[in-house]
Amino acid sequence: MSHKKALFVLVAALAATAVAISTAQAQERGRGRPRGGDRSSLLRLLGIEEVQKEIKLTEEETAKVKEVVDKLRGEMREEFSALQSVEDRAERREKMTKLGDELDKKAREALHGVIPREKMMRLYQIRMQVQSAIESLANRFVAGRLELTDEQKAKLEGISKDIQAKQSELFSKMREAEGDQRSEIFQKMRELRAQADEKALALLTDAQKKSFEEMKGEKFELPRRRGRRPSN
Repeated sequence: MSHKKALFVLVAALAATAVAISTAQAQERGRGRPRGGDRSSLLRLLGIEEVQKEIKLTEEETAKVKEVVDKLRGEMREEFSALQSVEDRAERREKMTKLGDELDKKAREALHGVIPREKMMRLYQIRMQVQSAIESLANRFVAGRLELTDEQKAKLEGISKDIQAKQSELFSKMREAEGDQRSEIFQKMRELRAQADEKALALLTDAQKKSFEEMKGEKFELPRRRGRRPSN
């Protein structure tokens, strides 16, 4: 198996764990941060061959990332499995949230240690293109670069809480939904994210909007998978 193929398999497995954590958190809480889809995960993006080519990973870098992902995969799998035995829902919810944060932090730190800064920056640009605008604007680095005011941040938080409440209602209907009903619920979720993004971007000044777009870098199109269009 080639280094790149092995990397894809490992990253996909680890990203699946991250998605499972995110889904479990949403089901436990009935809400969650609006996300640009699981493909906005740095690890998931690294598992896409076209992204690897775009950021120009070398064979040596790919091999190093493979080692990092292999290590994180084992750690997260064991910790996530242990959560299944926690009976108290509040305690399980808290631990799931903490585990999700740890996974993201460990991934960022580990990747910065093996991938050159310019390549990581391009990876971040691609993630911004995949993420929802509301999620990108919640990032401290992005908010700092755009010099968001306290008023803007407060309003963004309000928009985020609003979509969380509406997502909670949709999640509660998901358990009993089947077939077309599930498709309708997913469509409503996509519409909610689009509406939230529209409201979030409306809070920015023209200069901030321009800077926000420039931060995304050159346009990159993710490949379509299983007949679905990538999130924007």
